[in-house]
Amino acid sequence: MDNGQAPILSVRNLKTYFYQDEGTVHAVDGANFELHAGRTLGIVGESGCGKSVTARSVLRIVERPGRITEGAIMLRRAVSGGQTDELDLTQLDADGTLMRSIRGKDIGLIFQEPMTSFSAHYTIGNQIIEAVRMHLKLPKQQAREHAIEMLRLVGIPKPERRVDEYSFQLSGGLRQRAMIAMALSCDPSILIADEPATALDVTTQAQILALLERLQR
Repeated sequence: MDNGQAPILSVRNLKTYFYQDEGTVHAVDGANFELHAGRTLGIVGESGCGKSVTARSVLRIVERPGRITEGAIMLRRAVSGGQTDELDLTQLDADGTLMRSIRGKDIGLIFQEPMTSFSAHYTIGNQIIEAVRMHLKLPKQQAREHAIEMLRLVGIPKPERRVDEYSFQLSGGLRQRAMIAMALSCDPSILIADEPATALDVTTQAQILALLERLQR
């Protein structure tokens, strides 16, 4: 417990295995942790130890032949009337309406490599606007203004112009900032950052980590 408050995310004995012809890979084998509101939780380990699979398990986006075989992922979230409910994400249909609504709205994700996260066929703005319209139900023009404001919030210069650019037109640092803007655009209560600065130079890394700390506050 943390200051008497229940955690907003509780992972209990999580096991995510990959079943292959060569054998079973125990990518995540009994993970346990809790996340409290306003706090930062770091998961560290060597390459290949299951950090990204843990993040993907929470969001229910583990690719086949991987699947969660055991454990619980308990999410506390606000509902109407100022009440909260608790859901075990492992019991939800990964492709169902409820789980899709949780991704982005309740839990945001900053991928390790933003170049592969953004579609090259749509502008940065279009992709942020689509998420905002789906989760926040804003009209198109208001959603566009919100997208521009999010790009401004993460320190992207001239956001009114950048909103109509494609990911390949941006530098690595700006792409990562745009990825953060999209992850935060629907005001999620939890943000999962999967090595958000690993592909950036050390100066940009420091800027990105400082930005995340400022946005958390």
